Amino acid sequence: MTEQRAPMSADLTTRLRAPAIALACALSAGLTGQGPPPAAAPAGVPAARTTAAAAAATDPSLPPGLAALLEEIRDKDAGQLAVSREDGRFLRALVASTGARRVLEIGGASGYSAIWMALGLRETGGRLVTIEYDPGRARQLVANLGRAGLTSIVQVVAGDAFAQVPRLPGSFDFVFLDAWKRDYRRFFDLVYPRLDPGGLFVAHNVVNKRSEMGDFLDAIERHPSLFTAIASPSGEGMSISYKRK
Repeated sequence: MTEQRAPMSADLTTRLRAPAIALACALSAGLTGQGPPPAAAPAGVPAARTTAAAAAATDPSLPPGLAALLEEIRDKDAGQLAVSREDGRFLRALVASTGARRVLEIGGASGYSAIWMALGLRETGGRLVTIEYDPGRARQLVANLGRAGLTSIVQVVAGDAFAQVPRLPGSFDFVFLDAWKRDYRRFFDLVYPRLDPGGLFVAHNVVNKRSEMGDFLDAIERHPSLFTAIASPSGEGMSISYKRK
């Protein structure tokens, strides 16, 4: 049976932090429609290079070299672990607009989402801790952040997040979860006490893999101290939960 989600009330949506929900509405409505799809690569020009050029053209804030790196990471993402380009842009805007300074990512993969969030943190002066379970992907994550020139903003922690999160100092004002979907509720229970009042807990794949995280979605939608909305910059979907002050 297909799992159904109760409609979000207008009261709950409008009470989410203003910049965050404004971005969620605007980006989920229009982010995927930024110009026509890229043209086919001319003869003799690698497709990845034209895709990177198209990405840079639709986002002038990205230096060409960084746009190329982001497309390279996605091209090599055989396991399809990276978020979409639209979701990456959304994360950058969400981090920057909310003034996040202490960000935690669970499930760093090869660094695609970490790079986008770090670009947002350049605007706020904040830092990101990203945790990746797989040793090989953690090494790729470190290398890609180095190529992006973002190692001063991002700390990579290799290992099991259930073991590593309790070892991290302090609290967080922004958490991004993109790990094993059936563990989302356990990750939420682990991190929620460390989330600052006024902070955001953002989770990926809440639309296209909703059936794998029913207990998590029920928890964030019914939690008395959270305002939650769902945004879909791409078809994957993100939940955005604001911890009430």
